[in-house]
Amino acid sequence: MSSIHYNKTAARELAADLKQEMKHGYTRASSEWVARRLGSHVEGDRSTFLIWHSDIEKADRVTIDLYIPLAEINFDKPDQHAGFKYRSFEIETHDSFACAVFDGLPAGNRKQFGVFYEFRVFSGSESKIIRDPMAWSMPYGIYAPAELYDAETVRESRKDLDYFKKLQAEINTSDGRIAPSVNLLEVHPGSTTREGTLHSLTKRYKQIAAAIKAGEDLSPDEKNLIGFDGIELMPIEPVIEHPEKHRFWEPFQGEPDEGEEITVHLRKPSVINWGYDIVIFGSAAVNPSLLSTGRPHELLELIETLHNFPDGPIKVVLDVVYGHADNQGVNVLPDPFFAGDNMYGKNINFRHPLIREIILEMQRRKIDWGFDGVRVDGAQDFKYYDAEQDVMYHDDDYLQRMSDVAQNVGGIEYRPWMIFEDGRPWPADDWELSSTYREITEQQGHPQQWASMIFAYNTPYNYTYWVSKWWRLKEIFDFGDKWITGYANHDTMRRGTQADPSTININTRLGNSLRMVMDNAYNNPATTLLMNCFLPGTPMDFVQALAHTPWTFMRNTDTTYALKVAAEEAYFTEWQITDVDFRRSRFFRGLKEMGFSSVGGLRRFSQVLLRLLKATDDNHELIAKLLNQFEPPFEVMDWDPDKLDRYAETWTADIYHYCNADRHSEFVDPNKAEFNLLTRRYRHNNPWLIENFSGSDMMRYREPVDGSVIYYGYRKAHESNKEILFLANMEGHTRQPGFKDLGLPITDLSGFKAVLKTPSLRSRDVQKPIRLSAGQAILFERNPE
Repeated sequence: MSSIHYNKTAARELAADLKQEMKHGYTRASSEWVARRLGSHVEGDRSTFLIWHSDIEKADRVTIDLYIPLAEINFDKPDQHAGFKYRSFEIETHDSFACAVFDGLPAGNRKQFGVFYEFRVFSGSESKIIRDPMAWSMPYGIYAPAELYDAETVRESRKDLDYFKKLQAEINTSDGRIAPSVNLLEVHPGSTTREGTLHSLTKRYKQIAAAIKAGEDLSPDEKNLIGFDGIELMPIEPVIEHPEKHRFWEPFQGEPDEGEEITVHLRKPSVINWGYDIVIFGSAAVNPSLLSTGRPHELLELIETLHNFPDGPIKVVLDVVYGHADNQGVNVLPDPFFAGDNMYGKNINFRHPLIREIILEMQRRKIDWGFDGVRVDGAQDFKYYDAEQDVMYHDDDYLQRMSDVAQNVGGIEYRPWMIFEDGRPWPADDWELSSTYREITEQQGHPQQWASMIFAYNTPYNYTYWVSKWWRLKEIFDFGDKWITGYANHDTMRRGTQADPSTININTRLGNSLRMVMDNAYNNPATTLLMNCFLPGTPMDFVQALAHTPWTFMRNTDTTYALKVAAEEAYFTEWQITDVDFRRSRFFRGLKEMGFSSVGGLRRFSQVLLRLLKATDDNHELIAKLLNQFEPPFEVMDWDPDKLDRYAETWTADIYHYCNADRHSEFVDPNKAEFNLLTRRYRHNNPWLIENFSGSDMMRYREPVDGSVIYYGYRKAHESNKEILFLANMEGHTRQPGFKDLGLPITDLSGFKAVLKTPSLRSRDVQKPIRLSAGQAILFERNPE
């Protein structure tokens, strides 16, 4: 072990610089200066630490506690005992800040773990552990010491610098901002591959890349992952953890003595979460449950692989959640970080100058891994309260500042492509009618926003959906170039499975079971052709939808809401689980071990549980008592609160396993996968489609409807004069419409050739009526001579 030296002189110099910068308080300039230096930083042999916490100001003293690994840590080992040498140093303080400088500390990199660290504040006989919210690496989660990690050196050897050099020309000809991709694939890293890690996702794309280079055929599930020049990763920040079951770092001793060698019980993090249950704390780091090796460079390797993809570079967008924090945030962040409660947990105090800069710095650090774009979740949640006027304002100035954050990768500076999910005035009662989905785009100009038809409340399995949503679809004609379009994503599919099927008018022409209805609603050939090959915008697909893989809300991170979360998925058992699915030996093993022997038994229990949860106001004692009195009895009886908790935990584990796309790869429809890929390639060959309608461009539905919603349209490219015709039966009875009877802006149909048609459609003649069943569509094209 190399010698470690606490450099008191350098630490005092840093404290003096801090005092000088803060002499006028928390100004924007001083807060920017501080935020860039917060956390841990490695430069050569020197490591610098700076932390801000309101408890420091009144503390008698502050220490930094170091845990230096005595041997190599095998992160992939589920359970291990590891030796550490414990060192503790009293460090410099100023106001609410504490800082330290060391020479010789081992830092983490691609191959090794560095020293782990946390801070401790002492007030009288009491002490409190404070952890670093700005850490680069948190291998054992938000309730464990962070790791000193040399991110800058790791990134210096990145393998996609040529990509950024080529991109520089595009950047320099605009406003320094990366342009949108032609299309997008939304990916939940934890459920796309069997292992559910960034490393395994990288491995999958490397395998596909090798097959493409070798000219080999791709399997249907592999085809679902290509044909995109943009991938959006759902949040990869560290998430909340179960207070009892997610103890990934547990020292065997009590408080150790300085210089003592200690043993720590380490468990590989295994948190199940869809990604949005975050605490802001640690947002510059990567969720360790998504890492195979515990090394953050797994993220870099994924980005490199996608940027160097043989079919063409794939831009990478990160979904970030900064507008709110889960209630667990109070356990790890100082009190000034919060501004009251909201439906998700805690509001963020965006009016505090330093907190504003801290979140912007978290964004800058994360995107500097080489991301091309940022999707801001719930932008309508960035609010502040004006007490004098008694008004809640949207903090649009801060959203502008998020857009202005400059990135630097390999010496190339750029601003990322920005996407905002903003449904204001949500959650007002009339938000579905009043939301324009254009506020931020109109203010800033460059960003894109999520279009109305990809927000959660869209359920395309309802009869009349494609007529009732026509007013929203028409808006895409005029505003689509600034929208992320499409129809399947993590929110629409989740909400789709939460609806009680007995209360809605289901479009049974989509399938002869609810599972088939769901699959064909969110992976519908006619809708795919419409979104990918005709309408403006940047169309987005979702891995689970393309793979006909179930998807829903899932997390195993608390006891308070665990049963509520499981109960509210009661109708998932109808929408997404068939008798055949339940009988498969690889699925629902935990629930079967509890005693559930049929999907019917599981459905009955889960739906009664949901009703009892509402009727008793989530009283677990009373719920268990009532469950035990039901006749006929459930397949599983003798309920008590502990057993209900076990059910919730088992449900989540089984559903997480069931919603893994890899575990359904054998069921991917090869015809659909090929067709969907062809539509994506058509989009790439016709990038002009992103533009809004103009000139003679048009789209309508046939009236009177007479039992079928027939969409038809015409578009013409400005530069090439290419023309396209679209015809689809979106829902309803089989019909045989013809273009000549539809009132197109052109009368001469000669020269139009069918270039894409949905699987099983036979008609190809533009001059004749075309027989279309529900979900069938065709696209014709005419090129100028």
